[in-house]
This record gives sequence, structure tokens and C-alpha cells, in this order.
Amino acid sequence: MYQLLKLIHSYRAFLVLLFLELVCLWLLVRNNPYHSAAYFHTSNAVVGSFLETKSNISQFFSLPKVNEELANDNARLRESLAQSHVPIIVKTREDSLQLTNGIYEYGFLAAKVINNSTGLNHNYITINKGSANGVVPGMGVVSTNGVVGKVMSVSKNFATISSLLNVNVYVSAFAKRNNTFCSVNWDGKDPLTAKLKYVPRHIELVPGDTIVTSGYNAIFPENIPIGYVSDISLGQGASFNNIDVKLSNDFASLAFVYVIKNPRRHERITLENNIMQNNE
Repeated sequence: MYQLLKLIHSYRAFLVLLFLELVCLWLLVRNNPYHSAAYFHTSNAVVGSFLETKSNISQFFSLPKVNEELANDNARLRESLAQSHVPIIVKTREDSLQLTNGIYEYGFLAAKVINNSTGLNHNYITINKGSANGVVPGMGVVSTNGVVGKVMSVSKNFATISSLLNVNVYVSAFAKRNNTFCSVNWDGKDPLTAKLKYVPRHIELVPGDTIVTSGYNAIFPENIPIGYVSDISLGQGASFNNIDVKLSNDFASLAFVYVIKNPRRHERITLENNIMQNNE
């Protein structure tokens, strides 16, 4: 023990310097968007293979649950095909799906979750598909249960997703029962519950109301499940209701997700950005 303390004392200056450098690096990545994006891009390629191996080992012991999820997925697809009044998801290849909403088609690329956090304010998910598979930043990501998040950074074979469990993520949504438009955002507390934002007090919502994507952006098609209203309270003097949404996804148990490929996404974003620039 004495020798260990003596060794630490001998290298105390170096250890203090190393600690301060790590703190500076952490602050730089956390507070600078450019360096944060560069960090995620580099780290995806470096740690992706390790995370995939780790994930393969852990998922080997959960094969029964994975098989059950795949069976439930097939059941949902068959049900969708049987209902002409809802978007239809069809299988085109072993690793992809396709959703048709009557206007144009969305492609769904299947991916495996190889890393996932749920206990932070800014949670991220790593998947085993990247630019080699056509994944680019900004694409939406869903599971068989509903919205998962948005692609943040991509390397050749991996991608990092900004999870819905991220206090900076907002999803455009509406309540199906009365078509009330709103926004869903996580408050950093319960990983099973988010907040429904910007719903005026005069709008009538009740527990159990289904919340889905609005389709008002180029990230998600409309009618993708987000969750359902679980609690409503009226803040005294507040302009908006305080509404809790029970999320349709249990993010701690995500195993497979689908990256949404919108063939007209770039065209729409370019047009909308041009309009905003012309109005400035």
C-alpha cells in the first residue's frame, strides 16, 4: 500500500494534468455543437465494432424475447395489409420494409441496437447500419411500437440516434381523437413518460387519447404511434395544460429498430428552407 501511495505521489503532477485535460475535453464536447458532432462521428467508427460484439453476446441470451418480437412484428404487418384505411407496411427485402401512405413510399431499413442509454438527460442509441446502407443524419427512427428518435451522426457501418429520451428532442404530433396538434418532449425524468407541449387549456383531452406523429416534417410519416395521454393537470394561471404521455416504447428493452428512408425528404427540406430564407 505504501509503495502504491509513493508511486501516485511521484506522478501526481502528471495525474492532475491528465485529469484536467479530460475535464476540458468533456466540457468542449458537451457545450460545443461542432466538436460534439465530430466526437460522435469519430467515436461511432472506433467503438462500433466493440459495442456490436458486446451486443451479440448479450442478445444471445435473450433470443426467446427477440423471436417473440419478430413474431409480433409479422402479426402487425399482416394486420396492416388487411386494413386499407391505414398506412401499409410491406416487406421488400430481408432487411427492409416499405410503408405506403397513398402519396409516396417510405422505405424502412431494419437495424440492430448495439448500444443504448436511458439514464441521462441526453440519451443516444447506436445501431449497426451506417452510410454504407444509405443512412444519413436527420432520418427518423421507429420500432414496431412507435417513434424512437432521429439519426444524429453516421459512420460507414454505424449510426448514432438521438433518442426520444433526450430533453432537446421535440416530435411534431397530434391527438387522434380530435386532431389537436401539439409537440412531444421528454423532461428528463421518467423514461416511460414524456410531456405533451403547447396544448391550450380550452382543448379537451382525456386520459387514454392516442398521440401519433403529425407528418408535419420530413422526418416521420403521419400516424406513427408515440404514446397515449396518461395524466392531465391544470397549472394555476398557466396558458397550457400539463399533460403526461405514456410512451409506446420501452426504450430500455429496444433490440431492433427501423430507419425511415423518405425519398422526397431532401426536396421538401430544400423547398421549406428556401421559403424561410426568402422571408427573412
